Amino acid sequence: MTPLGIGAAGRIGLGTAPLAFKDVTAQQAIATIHTALDHGVRLIDTAAAYTRAGIDAYAETVVAKALAQRSDRADVLVATKGGHRRAGDDFPVDASPAALRADCDRSLRALGVDRIGLYQLHHVDPRVPLVDSIGALLDLRSAGKIAEIGLSNVSIAQIDQARGLAPIASVQNRLSLAERADLPTARHCADLGIAYLAYQPLGGSGARPVDVHVASAAERHGVSTEQVWLAWLLAQGEHIVALVGSSRPATIVDSARAAELALTPAELGCTVSTPLDRASFPPLSAADAGHDLY
Repeated sequence: MTPLGIGAAGRIGLGTAPLAFKDVTAQQAIATIHTALDHGVRLIDTAAAYTRAGIDAYAETVVAKALAQRSDRADVLVATKGGHRRAGDDFPVDASPAALRADCDRSLRALGVDRIGLYQLHHVDPRVPLVDSIGALLDLRSAGKIAEIGLSNVSIAQIDQARGLAPIASVQNRLSLAERADLPTARHCADLGIAYLAYQPLGGSGARPVDVHVASAAERHGVSTEQVWLAWLLAQGEHIVALVGSSRPATIVDSARAAELALTPAELGCTVSTPLDRASFPPLSAADAGHDLY
């Protein structure tokens, strides 16, 4: 059981950035969400910033439409974020109390709920003291608009500062087999009993490096290389949930199976020998840079 209480089967979460930023129809997006839930996914991660130009709260609205058709809606944890929005082709950060209150109200309307299960500060705003942003989230919790408070794109020091102000349920940072710099943060979260939501668990947008160790492990187990990447990540701690940015039913089905894949100690010790060449990736916005377009 993860600190968020979603159980081992829910350790693969669905990230919804691609549903907004890729050329995906609403019908395909809803089908992807339904398929994810049918295969054990119990956490859907979205954000106010995951939207299309000229459209307000696109991804949140699609999530709401999909969940409205489900009898198991109460079993699904919907996590969204505020303090970061889309303005044309720009993605400004504004984590002031007024902006967070407004963002939360818009998300409540878009999701069609009275209370958001997990509400995350999308980015720390360098212009706003963290104490003010966390204070706003505490006020939203006291008002019954959010159940749990989460952080995203934060350091260990910021986590510790925030914990001194409010109970923190989760941290969402970037972590994968190829990019391990945030492992100390993930371990710190484990020590504190905080869920760690890993974005870019497959290395982010663009082609993943072809690695002989990963390919060999995939062949031995008869699984995709993506499952090996995800299984490695989940093995780093029971508090970790991998947020996979799938935009097609087939890919979330494949990813969900990683929750059942047990790698050997030797396989867990493997490294991706070819580093990610981010210079070859297409340009990404501040919002979609955090997700695998898979």
